[in-house]
Amino acid sequence: MNSFPATDNIMSDVAIGNFQRVIQEQGYLYLEELPDNFDHLAFASKFGTLIPHRYNGEYIFSIKVEPKLGERYPAFTTNEVEPHTENYEYEYIPLHYQSLWCVTPAKCGGGHTLLADGYAFVNSLSDEEREYITKNKFDFITPSGSIVKHPLYDVESHSQPIVRFNFSNIKREDDAYLNDIAERFLQFFDDEKISIKWLKNAFLIWDNFRMLHSRTQYEDRDRELKRVYMNDK
Repeated sequence: MNSFPATDNIMSDVAIGNFQRVIQEQGYLYLEELPDNFDHLAFASKFGTLIPHRYNGEYIFSIKVEPKLGERYPAFTTNEVEPHTENYEYEYIPLHYQSLWCVTPAKCGGGHTLLADGYAFVNSLSDEEREYITKNKFDFITPSGSIVKHPLYDVESHSQPIVRFNFSNIKREDDAYLNDIAERFLQFFDDEKISIKWLKNAFLIWDNFRMLHSRTQYEDRDRELKRVYMNDK
């Protein structure tokens, strides 16, 4: 994992250009040693157009234990979250970038954010397998129980390929070929994952078209991250 300490010129055009190249090359950027007065939202906005959260209509949303939201979304519990891409369950193009920053790390040592490169997995497939997940549309089950259909590897909806994945929410019971690929995708994530252990004020941004993310279990209910979604400028 590459991490970068904060510098005095972190908001400069040169620094942002360098950070953008890092994201393009490896799919994510992680920064540590940011001061307490750092404007994380202004920094995030350098990488894309901010998207209001549908939960509260605001740009910033707190990721912490929230029983009402936790009934449908594991992110708002202390449970482990399985590998997935964000917005897999919608008809439209998913958000392009997601960023998090740490307000209060978990004192128990858990709650790590995990990332792995979906493009690298797709590139590891045979030509036949890659064509199968590109040409075919599969059933994704939404949290409300409805169905949306997408390829796992979408090369038509955007100029950049889009990986969509959530193992538990892809209907694959009657498709042994798809099931095998999905299980190998999970194994790839486990083998190749990058672990973000979270320090106070640390900032993480990743390309949601490319990277799968998950989270380890934790016990400290005071843990809090802030989340921001972005699309292309």
